[in-house]
Amino acid sequence: MMPGVQFPQLTCEAVQMNEDIFKMRDIFLPHEARRRNALLASGTNLIHYTSAAAAVEIIGKKKVWMRNLRCMNDFSEVDHGISLMQRSLRPPVESEAESGLRAVFRAVDSVFPDTSGAAIKWFDDNVFRLSNKTYITCLSEHAPNELEHGRLSMWRSYTSNQVGVGLVINPMPLYSVTTSYGAFSSPVYYFTDIELRDVFIEISKNITQNRDYVERQGREMVHGFLCILLRSIAMCTKHPGFVEEKEWRIMHTEGIDEQGVLEVDVECVNGIPQPVYKMPLQSQPNLGIVGIDIPQLLSGVIIGPTQFPFVVWDAISMVLSRAGVDDAMSIIKPSNIPLRT
Repeated sequence: MMPGVQFPQLTCEAVQMNEDIFKMRDIFLPHEARRRNALLASGTNLIHYTSAAAAVEIIGKKKVWMRNLRCMNDFSEVDHGISLMQRSLRPPVESEAESGLRAVFRAVDSVFPDTSGAAIKWFDDNVFRLSNKTYITCLSEHAPNELEHGRLSMWRSYTSNQVGVGLVINPMPLYSVTTSYGAFSSPVYYFTDIELRDVFIEISKNITQNRDYVERQGREMVHGFLCILLRSIAMCTKHPGFVEEKEWRIMHTEGIDEQGVLEVDVECVNGIPQPVYKMPLQSQPNLGIVGIDIPQLLSGVIIGPTQFPFVVWDAISMVLSRAGVDDAMSIIKPSNIPLRT
């Protein structure tokens, strides 16, 4: 379990009842708060690029797979984030990021001595789980200039031997953070070493400027947020060269996160048997899980470049209708990017 912090569902009532948690998030995770707030303020949707076959499975079975990072095509980029964090925790590398992280540790330890040491131990004890037992699904910010055609680089990833589909997602459920679900969302960061240093310096100043408030939250809460900071940087930092992906991740780590409502099974993908966690796309208000039914979650479907756009259109429309989407044909559009043959 992640120490010290239990997040409630993010509703208007919960914000009032749990304002301390969200203020602590602003103090310890200002970089995440900026991305979430910008996404909400701009009205930007998210999009899940996948194959048409996988899209039919997602809509038909109302489940999204989360696969092990080690089986994903960008697993080396997770090593990038973890290595970055390990270097920052292990002097005498003396990187810019390390100097910033040391400032965070000094600020935290001035409130609760030795809290940084406990957080470093937590990270070291869990680095194998983070590297090898984390399951994810990936989304991308759906920019206004991509509404009609999607993103060419993403279609190239999914149309080599198959038809690609983009499932356009309402991002609001990402604000319904609840331990009952078993997974959490995070933007991916594309920090340079200096940018990461500056984020850490900002966090250290936040802690210092809010010292009395932070102290009132107690050692356990502060320890929990410090662990979340280390985890988020390690698991959600990619090389700056990937910035155009504008990625978000939904993640679950065995042995750290509660399983919640997630289902786990064994599936064979490209001949490789592997555990797969499955996120049910069904609201469960009694658990604070709302807004994730297909008709509420899915705001559109883009069919990638293909010789058969209208055949795929008909098929996607059928499964959407069966999932309860009214006038399913109207939310589907083919990408206008020409197919290269």
